[in-house]
Amino acid sequence: MNRLNFHFCSECRCQHIHDHPQIIMPLEETLRISIGDGEYDVTPQELCFIPPAMLHQCQFFSSLQVINIPQSMIDKKDMGILSYPLIVPLREQMMQLINLIRAEIEQSPDSKAVHHLYSYLYCKLIENCSTASMRYISENYDQPITVTQLAELENYNVTYFNDWFKQQTGFPPNLYLRNVRISKAKELLETTGFSIMEIAAMVGYSSNSTLTRAFHSLTGTTPKEYRFGFLSSCYLSDS
Repeated sequence: MNRLNFHFCSECRCQHIHDHPQIIMPLEETLRISIGDGEYDVTPQELCFIPPAMLHQCQFFSSLQVINIPQSMIDKKDMGILSYPLIVPLREQMMQLINLIRAEIEQSPDSKAVHHLYSYLYCKLIENCSTASMRYISENYDQPITVTQLAELENYNVTYFNDWFKQQTGFPPNLYLRNVRISKAKELLETTGFSIMEIAAMVGYSSNSTLTRAFHSLTGTTPKEYRFGFLSSCYLSDS
């Protein structure tokens, strides 16, 4: 997929995974969706951002609006921040923006206007999750990080911080950190020849087995299987 794609669905009831980010918006009823090892309720007044290569599933029998986003349109510097599911309130301005993007795509999917409108929507997603503790995780995922450290960055006590952080991201801090680390591990598996053990150390895990368990919990596959699948797809596309 190399362009933004909007479409409507009348239901969603399968478990699947794809290599591009996706935005889902229920139009009439609240959507309950499992993403990785987290569960979320998304109301018709919210959108759900699903990161690439993250297993998700729902049993939903109502209308949805879906936006498929090319991986190339995600800024690499934001991959850490956008490596976890995100629930964003659909305020009037953002809803108008989404409607404008859909209308423009229907008329001219490759127009400059589509990319400008998407860039604005993208900035809104980043704004929603740009806090001191999230930025710290994104920049220091390869180091030992404690909840106490993160709470101090936000000037909260640990108990309040845990609740606040989960409200912001849908994840407790430790699970958010895992998502960031696995996102970086996938990048290294795709672009380098480092061993699984070397990659584990580079993304903050103490052993091959620890990385493998964390990787499987979020993607439904192991690092070795992920690398093999990526290399196989590259070979097929070149042949």
